[in-house]
Amino acid sequence: MKKKNYVLFLAAFFMFFAIAACDGKKNKKDENENEDENEEVEDEDEKDDYLTQDLATFDLRGEVIAVKYTGDEHTLPVVVQFEDNGSLKSVYKFNSEGYPEEATIDRDSKRRIEIISFESDEPWITSLIYDNSSMLPKSHMDSNQMGNYTCSTYERDDDGNIVKAEFEEAIHGNIVEDHDEYSVKLSDFDEHGNWQRVTFKHGDYSHFYKRTILYKGDANTFQDDIDKAHEGDPVIQQFIIDMYEHQKYNEYDFLEQHCTPRLLKHLKDQYEYDGEGYAVWLFRTGAQDGKPDVENVRDQVISIAKDNEGWYHYQFTDAGWRGENKLKIFVENGKVMMDQVEKVYDECYETYYNQ
Repeated sequence: MKKKNYVLFLAAFFMFFAIAACDGKKNKKDENENEDENEEVEDEDEKDDYLTQDLATFDLRGEVIAVKYTGDEHTLPVVVQFEDNGSLKSVYKFNSEGYPEEATIDRDSKRRIEIISFESDEPWITSLIYDNSSMLPKSHMDSNQMGNYTCSTYERDDDGNIVKAEFEEAIHGNIVEDHDEYSVKLSDFDEHGNWQRVTFKHGDYSHFYKRTILYKGDANTFQDDIDKAHEGDPVIQQFIIDMYEHQKYNEYDFLEQHCTPRLLKHLKDQYEYDGEGYAVWLFRTGAQDGKPDVENVRDQVISIAKDNEGWYHYQFTDAGWRGENKLKIFVENGKVMMDQVEKVYDECYETYYNQ
């Protein structure tokens, strides 16, 4: 059976770490059985111990601070980050444009990770199910609002090793009839006993994931990637700063060079005076006077952030008043073009007109 491309990265991603967990490795119950062993053996045994519940869920050993999952052409990158104490800090997925979206994490009464969900246009939700007080999930289901889901269930031996895995899939609510064999292979183990590559085969379909693992003391370059993606294109950032702080939005020639026809029409439609003109005030707050009792009334951009839909949000001060706008903006043939502008927050308006 040739697996179709509708198998999304998230379902496969969680399938991999759940099946890999405890594969050929000892459970924590064995950690004190060999107290008379020499120190070298004890150090080796410690590599098989999960330090926290959260690390166990992701089949990670040692003082891991972050791990990045990448793979073949069907794979979108995922970054998982941990606190210094080993508890889960965040899970990000990167869309096809390289923008990271953070997951929402829900836990059960025993603080085990129960649901991982992303609020995207086509959200997938991963539900993990545990057996009694086990640190490892016995099954998981990935589903979306279209009635598509994948479900994997595992059987383990007394040491926690997986001895059997069953896989089920549904498309638009209809279960896919499938009797092909399902297998998983881990490889490229590091000095901490963590695998760095996993390959699974399902009939004639083969898929792989790689993971790059950062340990305590390593520079968290993954967080740098996330921060840069949120900041967006530095060319666009500088354009917004120059446009606002030098009040270039007041110049009609500037607007006609850097606004799309759609935005120019919108600015004309919002013009409130006789004759023709552009509603240039849409790029700032509605303040007519400076904010009382504020010494620094300089127009200044405070921050710029890009969201997952390609909008750039810029927070600013306007004669001492705070404001936030968002711009649909892009670079075309080396030229920055603004396509839409929307107000998000206007402190002056909120103060005087929305009490």
